[in-house]
Amino acid sequence: MATRQNTVRASASDTADTKRKPARRGARAKAEGGQAVDRRELILAAATRRFAEYGFEATTVRQIADDVNILSGSLYHHFATKEEILEEIVRDAILQTRDDAQRIAALPLDAEQRFVALLMIELHRLTSSQEVYAIVFNERKFFRRSDYFHYLVQAKKASYDAWSAILSDGVKEGLFHPELDVYLTISTVLRMLNAGADWYKNEDGSEIDAIANYSLDKLLDFYLGYVLLAIRAPARAGEPIPRPAIDL
Repeated sequence: MATRQNTVRASASDTADTKRKPARRGARAKAEGGQAVDRRELILAAATRRFAEYGFEATTVRQIADDVNILSGSLYHHFATKEEILEEIVRDAILQTRDDAQRIAALPLDAEQRFVALLMIELHRLTSSQEVYAIVFNERKFFRRSDYFHYLVQAKKASYDAWSAILSDGVKEGLFHPELDVYLTISTVLRMLNAGADWYKNEDGSEIDAIANYSLDKLLDFYLGYVLLAIRAPARAGEPIPRPAIDL
């Protein structure tokens, strides 16, 4: 099947119904050599590491404060609650994901090209900010339980709806399997990409892991081939895989 080269620009946009909290200016400390350091950014970096490794609810404010060598009470000069720290870490990532998914879903391309574009952008995003997106994925149940994060849950739902629309279009167009389970496909693909990004970014490259032998492009090629083979209409199994040009 012939493919057209199309450029997809992935950038977040603000919407009128999106909750945006203005970032508060944190105090600046002096690092070694006298260079100013934004204490707020240090707190966010420490919290990101801990939330990604141990989980949000298992991490305490004292642990985060200890990581940046401040008292727990001093942390509250920068953030009112632990939830606010979490929000600051994940907000832009979730809104970026929603905006990209909706933009790609609206492109005048066939469903397979749009699906491939989504998968390419998703893997690039997950590997470039792996800890942040690991938190987004791992804390999905916590987000759903919390009224504080309702607007981000709605943004995640909008992303899912865009993926779902593309897959449903593919079934209607005869590109994907007529009995494709859209929900399980999306769930499986996102879990696979999150696991792949974690492996790609965090394993040590030892012989038993063999990560040194894989580039990100090779990983992407594998996932594209694997997923499309699973979801394509049987008669299309051997067709070339489209690779729309994407501005990442």
